[in-house]
Amino acid sequence: MSPKANKHLHYNVTLVDKLWNLKRLCEVHLQMHIPLNMVLKDEEYRTELLRKALESEQQDLVALVWEIRKMEGAILTAARGGEAANARKKANKGFRLHSLTAVVFSLVLVMSGYMLRSFLPMDAGEVFVLKMVQNTTVQSKLKNKNATHANSPVVRAEQPLFRLHGSNTVGEKLAPRLVEAYLMSQGATNVHTDDGVKANEKIISGEINGSVEFIEVQAHGSGTAFVDLLNGSTDLGMSSRRIKEQERSDLIVKAGDLSVPGSEHIIGLDGLAIIVAPSNDIATLSIEQVADIFSGIIINWSTLGGKNIPIKLYARDEKSGTWDTFKSMVLDSQKAILSMTTTRIESSTELSDTVAREPGAIGFIGLPYVRHAKVIAVASAANTKAIMPTHFTVSTEDYPLARRLYFYTPQASPNIEALEFVSFVATERAQSIVEDVGFVSQNIKVSKPFDNDFYPAEMLELTKHSQRLSINFRFNGGSDELDTKALSDLDRVAKYVEANAPRRVQLFGFTDSDEEGKGKELSMRRAVVVEQQLIQRGIYPLVTKGMGGAAPLASSATDAGKNINRRVEVWVL
Repeated sequence: MSPKANKHLHYNVTLVDKLWNLKRLCEVHLQMHIPLNMVLKDEEYRTELLRKALESEQQDLVALVWEIRKMEGAILTAARGGEAANARKKANKGFRLHSLTAVVFSLVLVMSGYMLRSFLPMDAGEVFVLKMVQNTTVQSKLKNKNATHANSPVVRAEQPLFRLHGSNTVGEKLAPRLVEAYLMSQGATNVHTDDGVKANEKIISGEINGSVEFIEVQAHGSGTAFVDLLNGSTDLGMSSRRIKEQERSDLIVKAGDLSVPGSEHIIGLDGLAIIVAPSNDIATLSIEQVADIFSGIIINWSTLGGKNIPIKLYARDEKSGTWDTFKSMVLDSQKAILSMTTTRIESSTELSDTVAREPGAIGFIGLPYVRHAKVIAVASAANTKAIMPTHFTVSTEDYPLARRLYFYTPQASPNIEALEFVSFVATERAQSIVEDVGFVSQNIKVSKPFDNDFYPAEMLELTKHSQRLSINFRFNGGSDELDTKALSDLDRVAKYVEANAPRRVQLFGFTDSDEEGKGKELSMRRAVVVEQQLIQRGIYPLVTKGMGGAAPLASSATDAGKNINRRVEVWVL
C-alpha cells in the first residue's frame, strides 16, 4: 500500500476514535443515550448529534466537533484520488461513492463487529474500502496451525477456536454479534454467521492467515450451559441467571468453583419485562399480582380493573434461563406454580409477537424482545414503588425484575481463546455492542431516576446538584463483601471519574428493613468498603454516608428484595 493510501487509512481509524469520544462526551454533557451504531452508520443522526454538540457550548465537545469535521474533509479529499479511486473505477466504472458513509460503514464492521449482511447491501466502492481496511488490520493473535503461503488455498480449521453453549437469551443475537466483533478485532476477514445443524445453533467463521477459523454457538437454554460444561462439550457457558448451588456443586471437581471472580463473568444486564397487548389498559402490576395471573388465580383482566377479557398465558420453555428467572423471581417468591393452561414457546421473538397480537395475552421476556408489545411497570410489593424497566433502572438493578447475564469459564484447563474472548467482552466498545443488541451495557450513564421525595431529606440536600451513576455496588449475602459485578465496577467508576474530572464522588450506603437494628452502622460500613477501594484507585470520595433502611426499592419479604435494598449508590457532583 502506498504512503498516500496508508494516510487515508489513518484518517479512517482516527475518525472512528473521534466519533467514539463524541458519543461518550455527548452522553455526559447532553444526558442522553446515544447508540454507537447510529453515530457510525446513520449520517443524518450523526449530523444532528454534531449540531447539538456545538449548541451545548461545552468547550471539549465543540473542539471535538471541529476535529471531526476537519477529518471528514480530509477523507473526502483523499477519497477523490490515489489508489482508492483508481481501484474503485476498475471494480465498478461509473459508480458513485459517498465517501464518509462508506468509510464509517466499513469501519463499523471492522472495529465494532457488525455483520456485513446486517445492513443494506454495499456498492463496489464500499466493498473496496471494507477490504482495504480489513487487509491492513493488525495481524491476528490467534494461532493458526493450518496457515501456509499467502497464496495457498484457504483451509478450514477442523476444530472450533472455542464453543459457547447455553442461554437462548444470550445466544440468539448477542453472542454471535460479540463473536463477530472479536474475530474482526483479531484481524479476521470475511466474517459471517451461518445457521447450525439444529435450530438455535450458529457457526461464526472468519479467515485468518489463510485458514477459516470458526466458533460454535448453541443456544438451547441456560441449564444446558452447566450440563455441557460438566460433560466437556463446551468451553464457555452462557446463562441468563446465576449458577444454581446444585450446578456449582456438581461442577466443582471437574471445573472448580464457577461462582467466584475469574470464572463468573457478568457480560451485561437485562430486564425481565412483563408484556401485554398494546390495547391492554393495565399499566402497573405487583409481583404478587403477576404470580396470581400466571398461576391461574386471576383469569380475567376485569379483576384488575381492566377490560372483560380472559387472560391468555405465554411463557418460555423449561430450558430457558428467562423461565428460570421468572420462576425464581415471581412464582417461587409467592409460592406459586405455573398454570397448566400456559402456552410454552422456545423463541423469545415468537413469544413477544404472539402476545402483541392477542388482546388478552400476557407474557414475560427479555428487554430486547419487547418489540411491538406493551411493557408493564412492576412493583416489588403492593406498597412499594412501581418501576418501569429502562436502561438506567435495569443497569442499577433497581427494577425488581432486572437480571444479570453471565459467561462461565472453568478454572481447570480453560480454553485460552475463550478467556481472551471474555476479556474482549468486558471492554467499553464490546459493551456498546451489548447495548446496540438491546440489552443493558455496563458502560456508565448518569441520571436522576426517581422523584425528589423518594430519598431522605439529608440525602436530598447533599445531592440536589448531583447526578446518579448507573451503577449500584452490591454485596454477597448480608455482608459487606463486594460481589462479582461490584469488583469489576470499581474500575469502571474510577475510569469514569478520571475522564470527567473534576466531578467528585458521593457514596450512600443502604440496608434492608431486616437489618434495621444495625442499619446505620452496616450501611456505613458498606459505603466505606467502596470508598477504600476507590481510594486505592486514586479516587477520593467527597461524601460517604450510611442511610440505613431509608429509600427501600423493594419489599424485604424475599431474599431478592433484600438484595435489591442492600446497596451503595454512587452520585457525582
